[in-house]
Amino acid sequence: MVATQPFQRIVAAEIDGRCQNIRYRQNQFHFLQSALVQNIEQIKEAIAADSGNSPEEVRAEICLAFKEIRTHYASLDLKKDLEEEYRVANGKDNHDGKRGVGIVYIVPSSHTMFFSVVAALSAAIAAGNCVILELTKNTMAIPVVLKKILPQTLDADTFAISEERPDNTFLSRTHIIAQSDSITPSNNTLSSPTTARTVAIVDRTANISAAAEALVSARFAFGGRSAYSPDVVLVQEFAMKEFVEAIIQRSSKYLAGQNGDARQTAVNPRRTSSGVSLLDTAFKDASARVIVSGSEWGVVEVHDRKSPLLQKKVSEKVLVLHPVTSLDDAIDFSTSMGTLAATYAFSAPAAAKYLTQFIDAYTSYINHVPVDILIGPAYPINQQPSRETRYSTRSLQVPRPQFVMETSNTALVQEIIKGYASKSNDALREALVPLPAIGQRSGKAIGFFEQGIITGGVITLFTFVASISTMGIYGYAAVRRWRG
Repeated sequence: MVATQPFQRIVAAEIDGRCQNIRYRQNQFHFLQSALVQNIEQIKEAIAADSGNSPEEVRAEICLAFKEIRTHYASLDLKKDLEEEYRVANGKDNHDGKRGVGIVYIVPSSHTMFFSVVAALSAAIAAGNCVILELTKNTMAIPVVLKKILPQTLDADTFAISEERPDNTFLSRTHIIAQSDSITPSNNTLSSPTTARTVAIVDRTANISAAAEALVSARFAFGGRSAYSPDVVLVQEFAMKEFVEAIIQRSSKYLAGQNGDARQTAVNPRRTSSGVSLLDTAFKDASARVIVSGSEWGVVEVHDRKSPLLQKKVSEKVLVLHPVTSLDDAIDFSTSMGTLAATYAFSAPAAAKYLTQFIDAYTSYINHVPVDILIGPAYPINQQPSRETRYSTRSLQVPRPQFVMETSNTALVQEIIKGYASKSNDALREALVPLPAIGQRSGKAIGFFEQGIITGGVITLFTFVASISTMGIYGYAAVRRWRG
C-alpha cells in the first residue's frame, strides 16, 4: 500500500474548492485538449500497439474520446453558473444547487484505454472535481504515453497519477470510477459491469439481414473484447437457417475489410491468451457446430445449454448462436444468466417490447447495436445512461440545495401547531377527503397474449364450423340416397 502523502496537494485543493470555479475548469479542458492534439501520433501508435485494432477502429476511438472532451466542455455555462450562484442573494431558491464530489479516483479499463481514461477524466473535471488516475506498471504502451502527457498538462494541485493503489482509508474519502473488476463496488463507486453478459435475440419477425450485419460488427469489432459484444445470439429456430446464411456472408465481408485479409489476420500480441481459445473448445464440444472460421475468429452454433460455451463471457472474435423455440424460451434462458449488461432485440416492435420488458438487463436496444458503446467501459450500473457521454456530470456531483422561500407544507404545519382551531379543522377535513377516482376505463385494449388467444379461438371456431358444415352436407346427401 502507498501512503497518502503524495496526494496532500489534491486533498488541500479539494478543501479549498479550487475546482468549483468554472473558469478554472474551462482552462483545464483547453490544456487537456491541446496537449492530446499535439501528441496525437504517439497516441495512435500506442493504441494500435496495445489493441491490434484496425486503423479505422483506432481512429474511431480517438474521435469518440475527443468528442467526450468537447461535449463536457460545452456543458460549462458561465452565465448559468453565475445565475445559480447568486440566486440566494437575489432572494430565490437554489433548488438544484450542487458541487463536485471532491476527489475522483479512476481505475481505467484495459479495453480501449485511451477513450476509457478521457471519458472518465473529462466528466470528473466538468463536474468540478480533483482527479487521481491509477496507471499501474505493465507492458501496455498507452499508460506510458498518458504518464508523459497528463502530469505536464493538468494542474498538479488538482490532478495526479498513482502507480499503486492507496489504502482503503484514503479511498473511502474519494469517489471511485471503477471500469475494471479490481475494486469491490461500494456506495462511493461508479461501477461498470465487467462480468455481466450481453445477449441478442433474433426473432423470425426480424429483418434478418440487418440483424446479421449489426451482430457480426458488434462481435468482431475491437477484437471482440467489448463488454457490449454479444456473448450469445438466441435465434428463433425457424429463422436459424436464413440467419446463418446471412451471418456467413456478413462475416466474410466484414473480416476481409478494405485490404483483403487485413482484419482477419490482425493479432493482438498483448491480449492473446496462453490458454485454450473458445474456438478450440468449440471444435471439441460435441453439442457445438463450427459454422465458419478463420484466423482467430469463428461462428459457432451450440445446442446444449449446459455447454461451457454458454457459461461465460466471451472476449474473442467468436459469435455464438443458440436456437430458441419461442419468445418465452428466449426470456427464460436470458433470465437464467442474471442481470445482463445489455439486450439487443431484433424483432417486430410488439415482440421487442415483450422481450425487453421481461429480460432483466441494465440497457436494452431495439433492432440496432449502437457501435459507439463497443468503445470504452460499460455504462455504470448505478447511474442513468447518457446517450451523449459515457459518464454524466451529475453522477460525479452531490446536491447542495439552498432554500429561501417557505413551502405550503411549512405554512400548514405552523398553523396547526399554533392552535388556530378553524384552520386546523379545515386542514384536517381536507386531509381526510377521499382520493380522486382512478378514472380507468374498462379494459378494451388487446395485448400481445390476448391477440394470440383470439387468433387461436377464431381458427378453432372456423375449423369447428367447417367440420359441422361438411358433416351436414354429407349427412343430407346420405339421407336423400337412403330415402331414394
